[in-house]
Amino acid sequence: MGVVASTEHVYKDPLGAFQRLRDLSQGLPVAVIPGLEWIAREGVEIIFWLDSEASLVSALRTLGPFSHSVWDTGRLKDDLGAIACVPHPFTPGRTGAANRLGLRDFGRLLDQADYVEKHNGIAGQFGDLILFERLRRLCPALCEKIRLTGHLPDEFCRPGLGWSVGSDAHFPGELRLAGRHESMGGPGWFDALAGRLHFDPVELEPHRTGSGQMRRNMASLLSVMGEALMKRALRR
Repeated sequence: MGVVASTEHVYKDPLGAFQRLRDLSQGLPVAVIPGLEWIAREGVEIIFWLDSEASLVSALRTLGPFSHSVWDTGRLKDDLGAIACVPHPFTPGRTGAANRLGLRDFGRLLDQADYVEKHNGIAGQFGDLILFERLRRLCPALCEKIRLTGHLPDEFCRPGLGWSVGSDAHFPGELRLAGRHESMGGPGWFDALAGRLHFDPVELEPHRTGSGQMRRNMASLLSVMGEALMKRALRR
């Protein structure tokens, strides 16, 4: 049995996204984890996984965009009975903990979390871009962030933390990376996840090129840009 985490951004419709995935998966050997991707006052994103739809509804009453400091992460996850993950700490965007807080405070934040995202599928999408090699020469710092997002170095993956794998998919065609662990599967997924597992990355599809892949990449890029505008408007 497989498990899919629904972690729509909190300023969109996390509940609707979870319900949609749950309904679409009826009759399939897959459990859907209710969750959300929250954004703190500092502009840092944190993923929360919940044990039920009712818990997700309750969390949404508390976790509005920019509603708390990132340093409330530990208290919030305890109050909500949630599992907290620090995603894409070196993301090319502006919401990664290492980028926003610096390495020292990123380390402090990991003390409040249950997981850090060790692998993120967005790096593979960047690699598909025709201009990526030119980008590598012109913007080495940006490309280094992409590399660190795809594969977080072991020095940031503390043994006491769980290591997650995220697709960062904005559309179904972007589900190209997943995580695998023998403890996941079946109705006990939340208790298993609470054990701070170390997931191994699994590629769901081979590297592809062509016009179809380029269209998906462009749609994803436009989606990311739209989210940036939404966050800017909400923060004003």
